[in-house]
Amino acid sequence: MKRCLLLLLLLPITLFALPAPAQEVVFYRCTDAGGSVTLQNAPCPAGSTQTERRVATPTRAPAAPLAAPPAPVLGSSVVPTLQAGEEAPALLDSDTLRHPAAPTPEAAAPKPPLPEIYYCTAKDGTRYLHEREPSPPRCELMSITGLGGSSAPGNAASCEVVRDTCTALPEELRCGAWQQRFRDARGRERFASPENQATAIAERERLEQVLAESACAVP
Repeated sequence: MKRCLLLLLLLPITLFALPAPAQEVVFYRCTDAGGSVTLQNAPCPAGSTQTERRVATPTRAPAAPLAAPPAPVLGSSVVPTLQAGEEAPALLDSDTLRHPAAPTPEAAAPKPPLPEIYYCTAKDGTRYLHEREPSPPRCELMSITGLGGSSAPGNAASCEVVRDTCTALPEELRCGAWQQRFRDARGRERFASPENQATAIAERERLEQVLAESACAVP
C-alpha cells in the first residue's frame, strides 16, 4: 500500500519535469477487495475497482543540426573557436594591418670622445688646465737697465717667453677636467664686469657645446 502511494506521489513530479510535446499513456489504479492499491499499465483484474489515469510522456525532439560557425568579420577582435586538431587559418585582419610591428630602434651612434686637455704646472707652482696645445707660451716681464747701469726709460719694457710643463690627461680623466673648465667659465661669467660680460658668456657657451657633443654630461 505504501509503495503504491509513493508511486502516486512521485508521478506528478515526474510529469512536470517532462518536456512537451508528449504522447498519452494510460495507467490503471486497481483496488482489490482487501483494499490494496496497485498501479499498472494494464486493465485491473476482475473483482477490483479500476481508476484510469492518462499521463503525457515526453517524446524526444529531433536533434537540431549544428549551426555553421559565423564567418569572421574583417577588423573584428573576436577569435573563432577551434575544434580539437583543427588548425587556425592563416588570415590577416584589419587590426594587424592597422598596427604593424614597430621597427627595431637603431642603436644610437656613439658620441666622439672629448678633445685633448692638458694639466699644466707653472714655474711658481701654479697648476691649471689648458687646451689646444701642450705647452702654451707665456711672456714674463724682465727688468731693464740702461747703459752703464743707469735706469732704463719709463717706456722701455721686455719679456722672456717661457713654456710651462704640461701633461696630456688620459681619456678617462678628460670628462672631469672639461667639466671643471666649464664651472670656472660659469663663475667668470657670473662675476664679469659689464665690458667683459659678452666675452665671458661666449666662453661659457663654447665649453658647454664641447660637453654637449660628447658623452660627458654638462654639470
